[in-house]
Amino acid sequence: MDSLEETQDELSSRYASAMLPITIILGLFAVVGVIGNIAVLVVFTLGRAYRHNNFRTFVICLGIIDLLTSAFLIPAEMAKQRSYFSFGSIVMCKTKCLFNVWAACAAALSLLIVCVDRYRKVCQPFKRQITPVLATRMCVFLSFFLSVVLSIPGAVMCGIKETNMTNVYETNTTVYICATEERFEKHILRYIYKYTFIILLMGMSISCVVMYICIGCQIRKHWGSTPVSFRKDSGKDLNSDYSSDTFGNVKIGDKTGQLKRTESNVSQSTNVSNVSPSPIVKHAIENSRPALVKQGSVEVDHEKAKKKLIKQISTASFSSVGGGRRKSDDASARRRTFSRQPSSFGIRRFPYKTLIWFILTLVFIITYLLYLVLSLKVPQLIEMGPKSFSTFVGFYRLYFINNIINPIVYALLDKKFRDACKNIVPRLKARFSDCRA
Repeated sequence: MDSLEETQDELSSRYASAMLPITIILGLFAVVGVIGNIAVLVVFTLGRAYRHNNFRTFVICLGIIDLLTSAFLIPAEMAKQRSYFSFGSIVMCKTKCLFNVWAACAAALSLLIVCVDRYRKVCQPFKRQITPVLATRMCVFLSFFLSVVLSIPGAVMCGIKETNMTNVYETNTTVYICATEERFEKHILRYIYKYTFIILLMGMSISCVVMYICIGCQIRKHWGSTPVSFRKDSGKDLNSDYSSDTFGNVKIGDKTGQLKRTESNVSQSTNVSNVSPSPIVKHAIENSRPALVKQGSVEVDHEKAKKKLIKQISTASFSSVGGGRRKSDDASARRRTFSRQPSSFGIRRFPYKTLIWFILTLVFIITYLLYLVLSLKVPQLIEMGPKSFSTFVGFYRLYFINNIINPIVYALLDKKFRDACKNIVPRLKARFSDCRA
């Protein structure tokens, strides 16, 4: 009779063998996540091209979240898979539950902040924008304070659960799994907590989808328009309400007033009466629709940019007042005035920062919606065979891909990041040599 019994360790070993491919994949995720996110943090912390920019703040915030997840949470999940039905450490169980909820909540809130920042820059460029200082404070509060507070109840309700499971001999084996404690399974606080997070993830997903649809419509509306770029005049004006990511760097009202005053000054200085506005100035005044702006990596000194633009328009106006240029000359001057493109970012190129955040948000939404759907089947885990169990766990933990995809997306879409990665080792060696000297 004893030979027909399967012990707890034997049952765990049988299921661990079936989950070995999933455990190996998670191990690769951990290695790639740690190396990739360390590279991201080094590049975006030391790189000069990313300073004083919201993009840098958000990337560092997500990089810290992904690094902690890859270094601690994924290895803890691997250890759990090796002894899924004989889990004995309550401290590790509660710590793992805390990290699980924190990682999901922190990433969701961070991506929501990013989406709001993108939406305001693209769809509301003339309203007050999120500054790098405000972005840092929001990330610290929402991702590293509020998320931890929201994770604590989950760790309290999590623990070692004792139950019976049918073994290979069709008899029962007592197993110990890391799950919600039995006293909290049907408690009203657990249902409130569970549905709070479902509402949080669903609300974040719906909000981001709606805002990215609006962003896409706005980009489509301006698709093919000439981008205005003040890259050469860029500075470090952190108090500016606008950045190079917005649609139109100059307020329409201010721009119109400046152009009218410029036209008036031109007429007075040349002592020419009853001169109609030049075609260039008239085009700039009447064209109130902001053009698609090139995604810059630094904030823009708008005062210098506006002065330079007004100076160019003034020069063109003098030439126009001074005597009969052909229409082709006017068109050529207009192109020179409004088509200052110092880099290869073309008219019909999708803004790469928006594309990066859209891809990362889309992957997050898809994987966590799959997680929410499969979580309904968690109570039936003890009824699954080894193969079904391993397949379920593989899809259930697919959200770990969010912790390794960021460096890959940056490398594919951000040329500055690729170039900086190539120079990481020489720069670190140079800094280390300077410190020793």
